[in-house]
This record gives sequence, C-alpha cells and structure tokens, in this order.
Amino acid sequence: MVINLMENNNKEQKQYRSAVMGTEPIWPLLFKFSGPAIISMTVASTYNIVDAIFVGRLGAEALAALSVTYPLSLSFLAIAAGTGVGATSLISRYLGKGERTKSYIAASVAITLCLILSLGVILSCLPNMKPILKVLGAQGSVLVLAEEYISVQIKMILFYYLTMALGHILRAFGNPLLSSTVMVLSSIANIILDPLFIFGLGPIPAMGVKGAAVATVIAQILSSMIYLGYLFSKRSGYKFSAMYFIPHPKVVFEIYRIGFASIVRSGVQFLVMGVINREAAFHGVVTLALMGVLIRLGRFVQMPAIGIGQGLLPLIGYNYGARKMKRVKELVYKASFSGSIWSGFCWALIMIFPGHVLAAFGLDSTIVAEGGHAVRLYFSCIFIIGVQMVPGFFFQGMGRGLPASVLSAAKFIIFLLPLILVLTSVYGITGLWVSFPIADMLTFLTGLAWMILEFRKQGILKRADT
Repeated sequence: MVINLMENNNKEQKQYRSAVMGTEPIWPLLFKFSGPAIISMTVASTYNIVDAIFVGRLGAEALAALSVTYPLSLSFLAIAAGTGVGATSLISRYLGKGERTKSYIAASVAITLCLILSLGVILSCLPNMKPILKVLGAQGSVLVLAEEYISVQIKMILFYYLTMALGHILRAFGNPLLSSTVMVLSSIANIILDPLFIFGLGPIPAMGVKGAAVATVIAQILSSMIYLGYLFSKRSGYKFSAMYFIPHPKVVFEIYRIGFASIVRSGVQFLVMGVINREAAFHGVVTLALMGVLIRLGRFVQMPAIGIGQGLLPLIGYNYGARKMKRVKELVYKASFSGSIWSGFCWALIMIFPGHVLAAFGLDSTIVAEGGHAVRLYFSCIFIIGVQMVPGFFFQGMGRGLPASVLSAAKFIIFLLPLILVLTSVYGITGLWVSFPIADMLTFLTGLAWMILEFRKQGILKRADT
C-alpha cells in the first residue's frame, strides 16, 4: 500500500529545490549539479591515489599489493554506485512526476540495501580472501600485504556503501553541494591520516600497508555519519517512515534495473583486471606496480567525467519524466562539451610530462624512465573519455537499463578483454598497454551511435519543447 502513495500537487512541488531541474537555464543547472558531483568523484578517487603515493614509499611490493586489491575495490564500488545511481534515477523521475512520497520510499530502500549488501560482502569475501587475491595475481609477500590492506576495508564496508549511496541520494533531492562538501572533508581527513597510520607518529604505531586502509575507513565513517545526520534532520526536507525502509520488491527492482548498468560498468572490471594483473605479474612485480599506477591515474582522469554524468543523470531523469525533451538534448550536448574540455587537458598534460606523473608515486628513476613510454601508450586516447561516459548516463536517466548495461560492459568485456588476450600474445607487454586506448575508441564509437539512434527514436533531434 505504501508504494501506491502519491502527491501530485504541482503548487506544492514548486516549493522544493528539485523543481529547478525543469526550469533553470542549462549551463547554470549543469554546473550546479555536475560541479559538486565532479568534486565528489575526483575527491573520492584521491583515496586510492593518496594511498598509492604514500604506500609507494614502502617499495614496489607494497605498491603491487595495492594493484592486486584494486579490482576488488572496484567491485565494491560497483555495488555502491549501482545502488546510488539506480536510486538517483528513480528518485529524480518520481520528483519530475510530482510523486514525492515515492521518492522518499526509494531513498529509504536504498539505505536498507546498503545494510544488506555490506553483510553479504563480509560473509562472502572474508572467508575466501586468499583464493580471491590469488586469482587477481597476488603471490608470496604481495599476497600477505594485499590481505592486510583489503581485509580492513571489507570489515567496515558498510560505511563505504553508505557514503556512496547517500551522496547520490542527496544530489537527487536537489542538494549536490552538501554531497561534494562532505567528500572533500573526507578526503582531507584521509590525506592527513594516511601518513600517520602508514609510517606512525608518537603513540600511533607504524602499520604499513594496513595503515592506509585504516585511514580510509576512518574517513568513510566520518562522511557517512555527516550524511545520515543531515538526511534525518528537518533541514533536508526528506520525510521518512519505518515502513519506507522495507525492501519492497518493486522498488528494489526499479533501483537495480537502472543501477545494474553501473554495477556492470565497474563490476566487469573485477573480472578483466584479474586477467590484466596476472598478465602484468608475469613480467614481474615492477610491471604489476606500474600497471596499478596507470589504472589509478586513469580512474582519476575519468572521475570528473563520471561526475558530469552523475550530475547529468537526475537532470535527464527529471526532464524526461516531465517530457521536456528539448532540455534533454541540450543537457547531453553541453555535458559532452564540458567533459571533452577536461579529458583533452589531461591528455595533453600526460603526453608532455609522463615521467613527472610516475615520479609522484615514489618509483625509482629507472622505472620512471622506462615507464614513460607505457604512460603515453596507455593514455593515448584518454581525450575521448569526456564524451564516452555520456551515453551510459543518458540511458540511465531515461530509465533504459538494457542499453546502459550493454554500454557499461562493452569496454571491458566486449573490447578490452579480447584485445588483451590477442595483443599480449603477439606484442607482449606493449600489447597490454595499447589494448586500453583501442578499447576506449571502440567504446566511444558504439555509445555515440546508440545514443544518436535513441535521439531519433524519441524525436529529440527535431522536437521543439513546449
């Protein structure tokens, strides 16, 4: 009965901040929503970057341990992002239709799902930690260090899930600024705590690789507590009932019908990264450590593009729900342009200063000199990332889960994995580096073509919005 509750009073709807998603000019609106999301995602990626920078001072084996655990961290991110993005799309579409009570229910169910999923991760991963890490390429001392690092994160995974999901929920309810502010505070806390727990200071013992995980967990606990405190305060405008938190099957299905694409986007990386790590480990610990650095840098460059997409998603959902198709088209065009500016700048910077990028991770001069060539190959098509991410978020915002899921899987399963298997057998480690830009270009072309077809189907290219 709860799911059928509706509020259709348009006058009441205008009192809420969410109403501006259908009326405010596009550039200020996109900046308002994507700006904080860009900050949030970029700051979130600094967890792994900062960990790698400090852990790199412990040696190549410690850095290789982080490389091994990174695919597992991506799988955790996949679940959290899928839940948050699915809830964001559902909430924003309800708001666009004026159904605020349903939006409260969707947010509440998302919080319940964080509790359920975190318990599932703990029960499934902790007893099988060593076999999982071995599949991902860990051996010997690297395996020991990797287990120390990731086991801490798994035990406290609930706070990571809450941080990710609640940030999405607040953006859907029209408060993206708070989401980004909390992420910035959390990142600053992680930067301060990382060297304290890794190297030790005063009464704090040196924990090495494990200390990096402890610092990250503390920062995540801080951010999740702030989110919860705000969401359940009167200032948020969010209204809840105990019954809203019951995981109603219809709401869960709607969340993951859309959120499944984000789960696929990061989740398939877990499978492919296992192959990548094993291929890199075959060439030695140093190559494995270098691969971890490149992947982290790639994610760092990608995060602002994802931030633009996450800011775009509720705007697409709201305007599509309100049938304002001209605004949908304008949102897609301007988000693509913004992402291209960022990715083009990063491409130029990396091509000109590859050695300086690697040196920041504490790698010795020999590795830096040899790794410059790998950096240029790996990032040779990074300039298209800004546009490549848009089609997936476009389909998610419209509630089209299938194309969003296919596009999410395309880069890693359809393109990257076969390329790695073929090119590394022919060209060795060089084949591994060039597989990434080729997969990026093929994914970009596929997403662009599919989105153009959807534009024509919806009449977006011709429609004059009223």
